[in-house]
Amino acid sequence: MQRTQLIKYLLVVASVIMLVMIGVIIGINIKKDKDTYPRLVIPNQLAWTFKPGEEAAKIEDNYWRFAEASYILIGEYPNYEYYKIAPGAPRNDYVKENFYIENGNEMYYHNEAGERQTTITIDVSEFQGDIDWQQVKDEGGVDMAIVRVGYRGYSGGSINEDSMFYDNVSGAKEAGLKVGVYFYSQAINYDEGVEEAQFVLSNIAGLGIDGPVVIDTEDAFAEGARTNGISIQDRTDSVVAFCETVKASGYEPMIYANRNWYAASLDMSRLCHYKLWLAQYSNMPSFPYQYVGWQYTDTGFVYGVEGSVDMNVWFE
Repeated sequence: MQRTQLIKYLLVVASVIMLVMIGVIIGINIKKDKDTYPRLVIPNQLAWTFKPGEEAAKIEDNYWRFAEASYILIGEYPNYEYYKIAPGAPRNDYVKENFYIENGNEMYYHNEAGERQTTITIDVSEFQGDIDWQQVKDEGGVDMAIVRVGYRGYSGGSINEDSMFYDNVSGAKEAGLKVGVYFYSQAINYDEGVEEAQFVLSNIAGLGIDGPVVIDTEDAFAEGARTNGISIQDRTDSVVAFCETVKASGYEPMIYANRNWYAASLDMSRLCHYKLWLAQYSNMPSFPYQYVGWQYTDTGFVYGVEGSVDMNVWFE
């Protein structure tokens, strides 16, 4: 490396270190209390701005590379909230540019030689109505269906069976598809997580489920929902309870959530050893943890299903 290039490189590195040190000194802080998973917050007035120029661009680029390697960023540039990635958690090594759309709306991951490394999974509930599962299978593309077993009400907390559960499982199995199940959780503590898992296990007994048994944890988006305002610890407890109960019964547990929910509403240091299913509606995912499924759209089209359906890239 020439002397001039070396000096420029050292200046860029020193600038990045200086920016981080300045941030610590002037008030960029990590918030943490009993109900809040660690997150770094940059006050709006301290948004990073640089004067035009090649060196400034390098400094800014290096800063964001550092930030994205250590945090999940939520919000709009430059006023992000920074959520620390759980130390020791398995990271994925997927190359974003290796995700490709084929056949209109089927997303696949390819290796460097251009060979497919994934299959397509759809997830369904009573909202899809009657499904022609043989047509789903015959048209190709779909390898597995994950069927909703039931859900917990967001206000009263009652557990309910999905009205199309048995029809969907039997139809998908008869068509030759692999079948997993999921439960929409609104559990508020460990005991309710166990209760939800036991409900699922009692309903899938003898059905030959060969896919994952998934807890769907997400915001109810409803005023008065019983899960509004519960602590991250309690929510994480309920997920752990579900997964451990399922695991003890010989099934493979899995967690479904969207990117921001994983980062801001769950303690991933306690969950990262379970298999994860990511929901993020974009052309390319931006999620550091290892995941086996990526729900990339909720408006997909599959022959045999009336209307739209959730579609997923599946790595297993």
